[in-house]
Amino acid sequence: MKLAIKIHSGSKTSDHEFELTETVEGTSAATTRPSSTSKISFDGETLLADREEIAPGVYSILIDGRSYEAQVSKRAGDSEGVSSPYVVTVGLRNYLVEIRDPRRWRRDGSGVQEQGPQEIVAPMPGKIVRVLVSENQEVMGGQGLLVIEAMKMQNEIRAPRAGRVQRIYAQEGTGVEAGVRLIRIV
Repeated sequence: MKLAIKIHSGSKTSDHEFELTETVEGTSAATTRPSSTSKISFDGETLLADREEIAPGVYSILIDGRSYEAQVSKRAGDSEGVSSPYVVTVGLRNYLVEIRDPRRWRRDGSGVQEQGPQEIVAPMPGKIVRVLVSENQEVMGGQGLLVIEAMKMQNEIRAPRAGRVQRIYAQEGTGVEAGVRLIRIV
């Protein structure tokens, strides 16, 4: 799994590439908590990392023989599903870390228009199972708009931002192809 990571430290920002290449799960000898040893690639450099969660959100990490303790928390006020930054504290230093998973590009909030009309399109071919909103209804960012079934899995399509449903193109029980307009939000 390859991820793009942006790290903010003070006034400096740096972009990195992270890839988890191999993981061996097990349990720590000292506790019954799960631990994990992984081979990782960070900006092309291969490293061996061992990690264990020692408390909720607190990790003991051993990278190529150097020990770190990292406390990870979501930044207050950020919503789930949008490329939410995490605050990572290592020692006395705080880092704001944004993780971008290329598999979630449609749901990370990038490219979302703040104003004006926006067409919500089918991310995959499937069948419209249920329409959860009506025309002229106000919706919040992240609110479910409709449910589409693809390969026997039901997927809820959510509003990328707050707005008003101006038009519903989709009808329950109909099939759609990827890229077909489903709903218009203004």
